[in-house]
Amino acid sequence: MYQRLHWFVLLYVISFVMKDMSAKWFVVILGFITCYLIYLHRFPKLLISSLIIFGLFSYYYIPSLTPNDTIENSSTNIQGNIQSSVEQNNQFFRFAFQTSNQELIQVYYFIEPKDYPEKFSSFLTGASCTLNGAFQNIPTARNPGQFDYKNYLASQGIMKQFVIESINQSKCEGKSSWQKIYDVRQHILDHIENNVNSFTYAWFAALLFGDRDHLEDDVVTLFQNWNLTHLLAISGLHVGLILAIVYFLLLFVSRITIEKAQVLIVCLLFFYPAMAGGAPSVWRASLLAIVIIILSKVPIRLATTDMLSIVFIIMVILDKFVIYSIAFQFSFIVTFGIVLSRKLLNNDVGYIWVVLRISLISMLIILPIQLYYFYQFQPLSIFLNVIVIPYFTLVVLPLLLMILLASFMPPVLAMLDYIFEHLHTAAITALTAIDHFIQTPWLTGEFPIYFFLPFYIILWLFLYYFEKKQLRKALQFGSLIVMLLIFICIRPYLDPHGYITMLDIGQGDAIIVELPYRKGVFMFDAGGGMTADFSETSSETFEQVIDPFMKAKGINKIDAVLLSHADHDHVGSLPYILANYQIDYLITSPYFDTSLIEQYKNVDTEVQYLNVKAGDTFNLNQQTFEVYYPMRNQSDKNENSLVISSSFGKDTWLFTGDLGEEGEIEIVNTYPALKADVLKVAHHGSDTSSSATFLEAVEADLALISVGEYNRYGHPHTEVLDNLERYKINVLRTDQSGAIIYKFSDERGTVFPYLP
Repeated sequence: MYQRLHWFVLLYVISFVMKDMSAKWFVVILGFITCYLIYLHRFPKLLISSLIIFGLFSYYYIPSLTPNDTIENSSTNIQGNIQSSVEQNNQFFRFAFQTSNQELIQVYYFIEPKDYPEKFSSFLTGASCTLNGAFQNIPTARNPGQFDYKNYLASQGIMKQFVIESINQSKCEGKSSWQKIYDVRQHILDHIENNVNSFTYAWFAALLFGDRDHLEDDVVTLFQNWNLTHLLAISGLHVGLILAIVYFLLLFVSRITIEKAQVLIVCLLFFYPAMAGGAPSVWRASLLAIVIIILSKVPIRLATTDMLSIVFIIMVILDKFVIYSIAFQFSFIVTFGIVLSRKLLNNDVGYIWVVLRISLISMLIILPIQLYYFYQFQPLSIFLNVIVIPYFTLVVLPLLLMILLASFMPPVLAMLDYIFEHLHTAAITALTAIDHFIQTPWLTGEFPIYFFLPFYIILWLFLYYFEKKQLRKALQFGSLIVMLLIFICIRPYLDPHGYITMLDIGQGDAIIVELPYRKGVFMFDAGGGMTADFSETSSETFEQVIDPFMKAKGINKIDAVLLSHADHDHVGSLPYILANYQIDYLITSPYFDTSLIEQYKNVDTEVQYLNVKAGDTFNLNQQTFEVYYPMRNQSDKNENSLVISSSFGKDTWLFTGDLGEEGEIEIVNTYPALKADVLKVAHHGSDTSSSATFLEAVEADLALISVGEYNRYGHPHTEVLDNLERYKINVLRTDQSGAIIYKFSDERGTVFPYLP
């Protein structure tokens, strides 16, 4: 079995990839692998039989993600047990709950001002509960690139969401042994939080206990931009260092035997993952250490890949959904990659070259998965890792562990807190300065799944020839990897189709136009949101919808943003776009809010401003735009809306902002020949717009309505829908379809909804 157990892992991964395909194709692949192992590797019959049985078991064992689409919203009572730790903040608490009929659901309770903490004290891990509330639909991705919370929960086996409506009618009793571990964890965190400054505590909680909620968003973004997020998650590096320190203390301070020390370490390894938040990387590192210790006591010789394969199989058998975890995928693929590349990491080349090679292999081995999920990476992180990884290993983690050990020695704790704060603040400041100097990661857009196999074949050949020291061939295949990445980046510039996407941002407008061959990218309006108490603007729409869409599409530059008028639901995200993207032109009417223009100039001094009004025609990247409104300054911002038309492929589009009926009539009278194939319905379908006269004159075939789901205004109004139906105009709405995508070429155009 030596160096053969990894074939079980490979079969499981193939089963995962093919789980939704026809079983006959899986049998064909399984048969091909069986023949390969029999005739080329001479595997014994028992091992071949075991592989076949395991492969078939895996294919039928791995679940497909099929979350429920329709949920009853009426109040009900459910019974069951709390399965996870109870996460709580100032706004809500939540936990995973297994009902009496063995369904795993997510439970929320949104805390009210009148609630007091004692009400929640019985909600503990393992408690048996009766909960009063209602099932609710789980939010799903409504736009390309947007995070899909429904799919995320489904990847954990959670298919439903339940919201507690009455905390007084919900009761829990009892708890499990896991709650005692979580209590110890929380006691330690509370004690440290009360005795060190907030900066130190944020890093202590993140790196030793897996709680990243206290790290500043800018810091997390900084580490994401430089592919350093593995340092913010507890991994084998952290577990190994903790084990080394504990082992040293047990042997040389407590003076116990090696055998007893190993037993105590195995016990620690069973409990530490729960203390550290239960991340797959922590379980992987802990279980691997346990397997190594156990195998050292028995006369069985296994390779490192075999032991890692055992850990993989244990984890997927204990939790069949863990294979969907990105952290699980990253953890194992990087570890396998480094282990299989160990000949490249010998000490003959020196420490710096070893670290560089580890960084390069780690980055390349996860690159397709990273680009599939996150759309960008920073190649220069390979060099930064040479400094940052030793710094975290030799300075940050030891200091945090010393803070933990000195937690009940106030003078020592205060000194360590002071040292850590000033030292690590300087390090983060330096990293921020580097980020400002070298700002832009390599944005590729979404990595196509069908390029995964070619990429990994080329990567294997690159590493194979590098290991054999055939550097010329290694350079050739390394160049192929770069060429493949470049090809993925330039695909939009080779695409003869253009795309117009009306994003679903709720009650607001944001439409992005991509011309064929990526000759231009334009944005009509950039609506934003407000905080929950409506006290200030929010970046939520930009961060959750617009920015992910741009990155998924590989867009890092916008040729022009055209703003219809100055309402927040049309311009609220613009400051964030200006701060994060290069914009050449900002186009408004002459009657746009000048104070907002000054704010925009403070954010981006490079953008050029252009005013247009009725009767103007302008060209952007050889695309012609005609302006029909406003004709004069109006007291109402809606009536100052820019109305613009342009032809995309064979169809003419008319963008109307929030123009009201008065403006529509004025346009019809001034431009009686105005026609459009596609109409962006004004003011989200309000009955103040889309008059019968206007619709009759425009003669559109398709009307698109950007409107929030269950919005408080009742948009689109029945009168508007009736008018559209009367003139036989097809309607698509973002509240029903999610984002609406129009794909066009010179000959044809096709429109389709993002939601199925």
